[in-house]
Amino acid sequence: MTEVIQAEPMPATARSARFMMTLEVAFSLVGLAMMIGTAAAAFSVPFLLLILYVGSITALMGWLLSRWPSRRKFVRWGVIAVEVVAGGGYLAMAALDGDLGWINLLGPNTLLPLAVVVALLMPSAARWFDR
Repeated sequence: MTEVIQAEPMPATARSARFMMTLEVAFSLVGLAMMIGTAAAAFSVPFLLLILYVGSITALMGWLLSRWPSRRKFVRWGVIAVEVVAGGGYLAMAALDGDLGWINLLGPNTLLPLAVVVALLMPSAARWFDR
Protein backbone atom coordinates (compact mmCIF):
# COMPACT_ATOMS: atom_id res chain seq x y z
CA MET A 1 0.00 0.00 0.00
CA THR A 2 1.25 3.48 -0.75
CA GLU A 3 1.96 5.93 2.01
CA VAL A 4 0.32 9.31 2.05
CA ILE A 5 2.76 12.15 2.61
CA GLN A 6 1.23 15.26 4.07
CA ALA A 7 2.43 18.46 2.47
CA GLU A 8 3.36 21.30 4.77
CA PRO A 9 0.53 23.83 4.77
CA MET A 10 1.24 27.34 3.54
CA PRO A 11 1.82 29.66 6.51
CA ALA A 12 -0.41 32.68 7.03
CA THR A 13 2.39 35.07 6.05
CA ALA A 14 2.86 33.47 2.63
CA ARG A 15 -0.90 33.19 2.13
CA SER A 16 -1.45 36.86 2.95
CA ALA A 17 1.44 37.90 0.67
CA ARG A 18 -0.10 35.89 -2.17
CA PHE A 19 -3.51 37.50 -1.55
CA MET A 20 -2.04 41.02 -1.52
CA MET A 21 -0.14 40.31 -4.75
CA THR A 22 -3.35 39.06 -6.36
CA LEU A 23 -5.04 42.33 -5.38
CA GLU A 24 -2.13 44.30 -6.84
CA VAL A 25 -2.32 42.41 -10.14
CA ALA A 26 -6.08 42.90 -10.34
CA PHE A 27 -5.85 46.64 -9.72
CA SER A 28 -2.92 46.92 -12.12
CA LEU A 29 -4.93 45.25 -14.88
CA VAL A 30 -7.80 47.68 -14.34
CA GLY A 31 -5.33 50.58 -14.36
CA LEU A 32 -3.70 49.31 -17.55
CA ALA A 33 -7.09 49.11 -19.26
CA MET A 34 -7.80 52.73 -18.35
CA MET A 35 -4.30 53.82 -19.38
CA ILE A 36 -4.63 52.16 -22.78
CA GLY A 37 -7.95 53.90 -23.33
CA THR A 38 -6.36 57.21 -22.42
CA ALA A 39 -3.35 56.57 -24.64
CA ALA A 40 -5.65 55.96 -27.60
CA ALA A 41 -7.10 59.44 -27.15
CA ALA A 42 -3.88 61.37 -26.45
CA PHE A 43 -0.64 59.66 -27.46
CA SER A 44 2.70 60.72 -25.98
CA VAL A 45 6.04 58.95 -25.56
CA PRO A 46 6.32 59.44 -21.75
CA PHE A 47 2.84 57.99 -21.32
CA LEU A 48 3.81 55.03 -23.49
CA LEU A 49 6.85 54.43 -21.26
CA LEU A 50 4.59 54.53 -18.21
CA ILE A 51 2.29 51.93 -19.80
CA LEU A 52 5.32 49.76 -20.59
CA TYR A 53 6.56 50.02 -16.98
CA VAL A 54 3.17 49.17 -15.45
CA GLY A 55 2.61 46.37 -17.96
CA SER A 56 5.98 44.74 -17.30
CA ILE A 57 5.55 44.92 -13.51
CA THR A 58 2.05 43.43 -13.82
CA ALA A 59 3.27 40.66 -16.11
CA LEU A 60 6.14 39.79 -13.77
CA MET A 61 3.80 39.69 -10.77
CA GLY A 62 1.38 37.45 -12.64
CA TRP A 63 4.15 35.11 -13.73
CA LEU A 64 5.54 34.89 -10.20
CA LEU A 65 2.07 34.22 -8.82
CA SER A 66 1.72 31.33 -11.26
CA ARG A 67 5.02 29.89 -9.97
CA TRP A 68 4.05 30.33 -6.29
CA PRO A 69 3.11 26.65 -5.63
CA SER A 70 6.58 25.50 -6.73
CA ARG A 71 7.96 26.88 -3.42
CA ARG A 72 11.31 27.67 -5.03
CA LYS A 73 13.68 30.22 -3.53
CA PHE A 74 13.84 32.30 -6.71
CA VAL A 75 10.07 32.84 -6.55
CA ARG A 76 10.29 34.35 -3.08
CA TRP A 77 13.25 36.57 -3.90
CA GLY A 78 11.78 37.48 -7.28
CA VAL A 79 8.56 38.63 -5.64
CA ILE A 80 10.54 40.68 -3.13
CA ALA A 81 12.55 42.31 -5.93
CA VAL A 82 9.48 43.08 -8.07
CA GLU A 83 7.63 44.55 -5.09
CA VAL A 84 10.58 46.78 -4.19
CA VAL A 85 10.76 48.01 -7.80
CA ALA A 86 6.98 48.58 -7.90
CA GLY A 87 6.87 50.55 -4.66
CA GLY A 88 10.09 52.43 -5.39
CA GLY A 89 8.96 53.25 -8.92
CA TYR A 90 5.73 54.73 -7.63
CA LEU A 91 7.61 56.86 -5.09
CA ALA A 92 10.11 57.96 -7.74
CA MET A 93 7.30 59.01 -10.11
CA ALA A 94 5.59 60.92 -7.30
CA ALA A 95 8.87 62.65 -6.42
CA LEU A 96 9.50 63.59 -10.06
CA ASP A 97 6.01 65.05 -10.30
CA GLY A 98 6.64 67.07 -7.14
CA ASP A 99 3.67 65.39 -5.50
CA LEU A 100 5.49 63.39 -2.81
CA GLY A 101 3.70 63.76 0.51
CA TRP A 102 2.23 61.77 3.37
CA ILE A 103 -0.80 60.82 1.28
CA ASN A 104 1.46 59.11 -1.28
CA LEU A 105 3.63 57.48 1.37
CA LEU A 106 0.62 56.01 3.17
CA GLY A 107 -1.29 55.03 0.03
CA PRO A 108 -1.95 51.52 -1.23
CA ASN A 109 0.73 51.84 -3.94
CA THR A 110 3.42 51.90 -1.26
CA LEU A 111 1.83 50.02 1.64
CA LEU A 112 0.81 46.89 -0.31
CA PRO A 113 4.31 46.25 -1.72
CA LEU A 114 5.81 46.98 1.70
CA ALA A 115 3.40 44.54 3.36
CA VAL A 116 4.24 41.81 0.81
CA VAL A 117 7.98 42.29 1.33
CA VAL A 118 7.63 42.20 5.12
CA ALA A 119 5.42 39.09 4.98
CA LEU A 120 7.89 37.25 2.74
CA LEU A 121 10.86 38.18 4.92
CA MET A 122 9.25 36.50 7.94
CA PRO A 123 10.93 33.26 9.06
CA SER A 124 7.79 31.16 8.51
CA ALA A 125 7.56 32.21 4.86
CA ALA A 126 11.28 31.63 4.41
CA ARG A 127 10.97 28.11 5.81
CA TRP A 128 8.01 27.33 3.59
CA PHE A 129 9.79 28.50 0.42
CA ASP A 130 13.08 26.81 1.34
CA ARG A 131 11.37 23.45 1.99
